[in-house]
Amino acid sequence: MHWLHQRWKPALDRLVGVVDLMNGVAVRGIAGERSRYQPVAELPPRGNALMDWYRSIGVRQFYVADLDGLMNRGRQDDALSTLAKELRDGETLWIDCGWRGSVSRADREWVTGILSAISSESDVRWIVASESADSIGVLDRLLEWIPACQLTLSLDFRDGQFVGPETVGKWAQAACERGIREAILLDVASVGSESGPRRSEVFLQLVDQFQNLDWITGGGIRHPEDVQKLVNQGYSRVLVASALQPRSVMDAVAKTS
Repeated sequence: MHWLHQRWKPALDRLVGVVDLMNGVAVRGIAGERSRYQPVAELPPRGNALMDWYRSIGVRQFYVADLDGLMNRGRQDDALSTLAKELRDGETLWIDCGWRGSVSRADREWVTGILSAISSESDVRWIVASESADSIGVLDRLLEWIPACQLTLSLDFRDGQFVGPETVGKWAQAACERGIREAILLDVASVGSESGPRRSEVFLQLVDQFQNLDWITGGGIRHPEDVQKLVNQGYSRVLVASALQPRSVMDAVAKTS
């Protein structure tokens, strides 16, 4: 994978490799239409196989979306725990498991178990996604036992429309007021499209208005130049999946051969 590492080298410190997990299997996104997602056929089905693939390129930051949890079909506790516990020193994993409303004792024990099992030199952060949350109040329920520095807000859109209770501005403001300093902007309709980042005036306005938030985005990424463009717009990191996965890499090789 030396040539792939070289290709992405200018952007490696900005990349967050995405693992979409459904029924314990790593799947490939298709324009945010989750019912059409298919396994990443070129790799073993486990999510850690995809993480190892990203590592071979030089990626050291990962994001796992528990699609079952996000769709309220039951959180994939064992699969998520396995991914977290296999983190290496210096690596970071963001977990989006579909936090909704009340937080149970079992939830706390599960999170505590993961945090106690990972290396002190690695980092797990918990995403609060607007698409699955019942209200902004979920931030307060999680902050009762998870430090603000370990929470990341995800502001979710579909075809330009905000998905979640309240307004996107109220969510961003609430995060800032509670000491949360990291947020994701993502339009799921662009996921897996490899059509280039969509220009969103709403996204640009939020990044400009809430400059004390460390912004992450993604969707449609094709090459390192797309990443640099987004960095220039004020984003600190970029979520990438399809462009780094084996099928896209093999397609790129075929085009140049």
